[in-house]
This record gives sequence, structure tokens and C-alpha cells, in this order.
Amino acid sequence: MATSKKDPTAVADALLEAQVAFWMQQLKGKKFVSLVEDEVGRLYDHLEHIALNSAADREKVKATARRYAVDMEIGGAIPELFGEIARLIFDFPASRSTRVGEVVSDAVATEFIEKIFEQGGVLDHTVTNIRNSAAFKHFLADVVFTVLKGYLLEQNNLMKFGSVAAGTRKVREWLSSKAPELSDSLEDRVRQLMDSGVSGSLEMVNEALDNEQYRETALHSALNFWDVIRDWPLASYKDYITEQDLQEFMVLGYEFWLNFRDTDYLKRCIDTGVDFFFDKYGEQSLQALLDDIGVSRDMVVEEIANYAPDLAGLLVSEGLAEDFIRRHLKRFFHSKKTLALLSA
Repeated sequence: MATSKKDPTAVADALLEAQVAFWMQQLKGKKFVSLVEDEVGRLYDHLEHIALNSAADREKVKATARRYAVDMEIGGAIPELFGEIARLIFDFPASRSTRVGEVVSDAVATEFIEKIFEQGGVLDHTVTNIRNSAAFKHFLADVVFTVLKGYLLEQNNLMKFGSVAAGTRKVREWLSSKAPELSDSLEDRVRQLMDSGVSGSLEMVNEALDNEQYRETALHSALNFWDVIRDWPLASYKDYITEQDLQEFMVLGYEFWLNFRDTDYLKRCIDTGVDFFFDKYGEQSLQALLDDIGVSRDMVVEEIANYAPDLAGLLVSEGLAEDFIRRHLKRFFHSKKTLALLSA
């Protein structure tokens, strides 16, 4: 008795349905978590044999970094989003109940203050560089000259008498019209005296910076000030800036980034960072790289087990998972080679 030959397409469809049912079961509950743990374990077993240079090309990484940092178009909704975030931050209820000391510990604040006031540290270099700059000296001299000039010509009690004020005004008019060189010379001479006086006064800063008593006093004053502000609520910043100020600062920062991201400097920084990363880790295994940055197998499994079942459940409930599996498996089972095998 001859056996009837099955239609290969029907067999393919039956196998397809069996495969779809199998993988749909693998996406559910504990089976999926077990699958993930097993596959991550197998992947990690191979990472120690794969070097970074083999896994990725540094030029492609540079290009990717540039695309996202430099070339990617930023939507017009970003400034509006910044404004909304600024409003939420400004009115954040927790800022009223949270103290500064709850965010910054005493140990961190103390180390930070001590670092600032240490000899040869940040404060010394900042003050020295500013103090020694010609622009800063001229600025102080101009301030002193302007204040002195205003005091002598406007605030002095003698200037309150009309006859004295009129006489002084006539002298200034005469100097300006008949002897402008003399007028300019007098003003330049006064400014030179101001420059000299400012330079001499700034020399005292050197003595203060080298004086240990000054350092101890300033350090204790800063620590005492910290003891006060540590109990301030975070919302105290509202005494110094408004919501509009915060929004404008965020927009200014955004505009700075738009300009900065287009500079050659940033592009070179990206290239330098990528080169350094590959020079340091290029010959090492991916396992060693992950160990250095603190990413362990348990961490990966835990995070995947935490989020993946929910995502898989959503894909199943929305019918996306079954459609994806069926669509791609059907290409295999209905291929000419597969049907030929089934009909043999």
C-alpha cells in the first residue's frame, strides 16, 4: 500500500506554528529569566577572549561620538523643555524641606574648604593670577579714580555752594577748551598715581597669602560659615535668583553648548579621548574592560532580569512578539531550500 506524500508547504506551516509556540513560551516568566541568565553567562565566557581592537574600530567610534555630540540635529523643543525643567526645579517642594547639610556632608564640605585654603592651592593661584594681571590693576585704578573724582566734584561739601561749583566748572571748561593737553596730562598723571597706589596695595595680598595666621583665620571663618549654611533649606537660593534668572541661565548654557559643539576644539577632544581609550584598552579583553569600569556579570543579569520580563510581557500582550517571530521564521520555513528538504 502506497503512502501518501505530505505537502511540504503544509509541513513547513506546521513546523512554523510549533516554532512560534515554542518561542512564545520562552518569553514568559521564569523561563525567560533563565534563558537570559544562561545566554549572558555564555556571552561573558567568551568576552575574555575578545580584545577591544577586535570588537570595534576606533575610527568608527570617533565618527559615532561626533555624530551624537556635534552633528546630531537638536530639536526646537529643547529650549522650551529647559524652561519647564527650570520652573519645576525652582518650585520643587522638597527644596523647602531639605537642608543643605543633607545634600553635602560635613566631611565633604570640610575637605573642600581646606583644599581651597591650602598653601599653593586653588585660592593662591587664582588670587595671584588676577592680582598680577595688568587689566585687573587698571580696573581697580579706574574704580578708585572714578570714586575719588565723584567725591571731589560732587559729594564734597564745598561743591554744595553754587559759587564754588560754578568756579570749578569754569576751570574744567577752560582746561578742556584752552589747554586740552594739560587737562589730559593731569588726568593721566592722577591715573598713574592710582595705578601705583593700587599696585602697592596689592603687594599686601602677597604677605597675607604667606601669613599662616591669615590662613587659619580665613579657614576657621569659612568653616564657621558652613556651620550656618548647612542648616539652610535648599530653597534659600530663591533669595538670590528668580525663576526667570534660572531659566535664562539654562538657556544661556544651552546656547553656549550649541556654539561649543561646532568648534574644532571639541572635535579634537573627542578624537583624543577615543584614542586614549583605545590606547589603554585596545589590546585588553572586553572582560578586563568591563571589570575596570565595574560592570560585572551579576549586574548585567540583575538589570536584564529586572526590566526584560516586563518588556517581553508588553511585546507579548501587544502581539508584537508573535508577529516578529512568525514573520522571520516564515521566511526560513517557506524558503526554497527548506521546502526542498521537506519534500525529499
